[in-house]
Amino acid sequence: MMNVITSAATHWCRVGGTFVFLDLSRDRYFMLEQSAADRFSRIVAGAQEEGDNDWLAARGLHHLAPPVDQSSSERIAPTSSVLEEPNLERASAVETARSVWVLALAQRHVRKLALMEILPNLLHGVPVAPHVQRSDARQVAAAFKRARHYFSGMDECLSRGVAMRRVLAGKGCEARLVIGVTLPFAAHCWVQLGSAVLTDPLDVVTPYTPILVA
Repeated sequence: MMNVITSAATHWCRVGGTFVFLDLSRDRYFMLEQSAADRFSRIVAGAQEEGDNDWLAARGLHHLAPPVDQSSSERIAPTSSVLEEPNLERASAVETARSVWVLALAQRHVRKLALMEILPNLLHGVPVAPHVQRSDARQVAAAFKRARHYFSGMDECLSRGVAMRRVLAGKGCEARLVIGVTLPFAAHCWVQLGSAVLTDPLDVVTPYTPILVA
């Protein structure tokens, strides 16, 4: 299930016994101390009591986005990576050059703009047939893989994810930009089409719990 991206939303997920939050309005991640986490757990479980709304507001938790639903029909849990397919074709020079240009543009946007300014403006094209989406996604993934040799910003996962998400949307692919977190705290961004990862090997993304999908 895709989160609703709004400028005021705070996205969140549970990693083990800890809640991790992404406050888009302040462009920051944060966690709660154990006692606060226990109270928040009770609230989101539906056992809300008098004073809880004020308690949430005091901690900037009064505009919560719905959590990423791992059990929905649009399951986001990755099961494979296009980059690890043995027959992934080599991208042409033209496709690779185009990828480098889109990457450079995304890198400038990510460095200049807050996340809440970038995410609502991701393109949403008219979807093409699923088999066309899969074919186009393979070609784009191959082009970005080859672009690693020519673009110094390929290790910037958010720039890479935004760039690929834009390219795929322009082709009518219903790919998703996923931001995940893990503990000890680290965050990573990748792109998926269905359950197939397009930007990374599978073992790179599986340690992360999705906190936002766009």
